[in-house]
Amino acid sequence: MAGASRSLSALYTQYLLVTALYMLEPWERAAFNLLLVIIMAMVLYTTFIFMPQHVSAALGYLRSGELEL
Repeated sequence: MAGASRSLSALYTQYLLVTALYMLEPWERAAFNLLLVIIMAMVLYTTFIFMPQHVSAALGYLRSGELEL
């Protein structure tokens, strides 16, 4: 358990360093992380709702031979 905690702590520190969030105040860091989570949630929602329709339409065109390459 200590190894997993140490590993997560190292990943979080790396995240802070790569994104330069370590320079922000705690409330700014929380606002940035909240914005990031909201954007990722919207991307995942859009992917799961709309991508199957686009993929099935593209496969339908490819199978029917209407799409000329």
